[in-house]
Amino acid sequence: MKRRRAVAAGAILALWLGGLATLAFRQFDQGESARLERAALLVSPGAEYYGVFDGGRQVGFGSSTIDTSAAWVRITDFVVADLSTGRPRRRVAARTTARLTRGLRLTFFRYELGADAGPYTATGTVFGDTLLSLVVSAGHARPVTQRIRLHGPLFLPTMVPMVIALGDRAKVGEQYTYDVFDPVTGSSGPVTVRVNAESLFVVPDSAMFDTTAGRWVAAHEDTLRAWRLEQLGGGRLTGWIDSRGRMVSAEPLEHLAMHRTAYEMAYLNWTRGRRPRAGDLHRMTP
Repeated sequence: MKRRRAVAAGAILALWLGGLATLAFRQFDQGESARLERAALLVSPGAEYYGVFDGGRQVGFGSSTIDTSAAWVRITDFVVADLSTGRPRRRVAARTTARLTRGLRLTFFRYELGADAGPYTATGTVFGDTLLSLVVSAGHARPVTQRIRLHGPLFLPTMVPMVIALGDRAKVGEQYTYDVFDPVTGSSGPVTVRVNAESLFVVPDSAMFDTTAGRWVAAHEDTLRAWRLEQLGGGRLTGWIDSRGRMVSAEPLEHLAMHRTAYEMAYLNWTRGRRPRAGDLHRMTP
């Protein structure tokens, strides 16, 4: 039971950074296709870093990186956290790698769950817009392969706010409906996401080491505008995104929050005095 809770917790955390599921547009027509093409032109490479907090205490680190070329867009998302899912605390590490065409069509993804909740992997290869080949491996069991018929293009969760933000600027009051497919459970269903608010955030964009406090602190802060997405009926696709569709702040689990910050504050403050453990996902690095 504790292991299942840890797996679920890791899944929810990773979902916000590129996570477990893929999203297929419920109605994909020429209008949506044109919107994707507009969004694709505005996708730029870069990296964002996040601290994972339980109350006021940092319990983990996350990163989201976008690389681009003339032929593809690659998104790599990573999160590691010590979660209060039992005694002792359980460490969850998750990584997602996704490759898309320059038109934002998903062609491949790999999700890995490690540390105390793993090993677990789900690898998907998309053939056109009609077939998904999904290979799931858990522990030492033999991998299971499924072939799933599709009714339109697939997207990772973080691509949904990206398309909303870049393809058709987020507007308070607008809502979007998707069919959600989860490769871990093999289930799917309609999900509606609504833009509910707009606000300003101040986030650190560089850091310096405070020798007195013995930790990294903000050297400079940036003000950015963000929009709140909320999944109607409650759910995990809820949080604040910026004008590029990148996550700014979210509360993926009760008592747990993720906030964008400078790399040193997100990663080095948490790992200071720590060492990676056997069973973590390779190294605890983005």
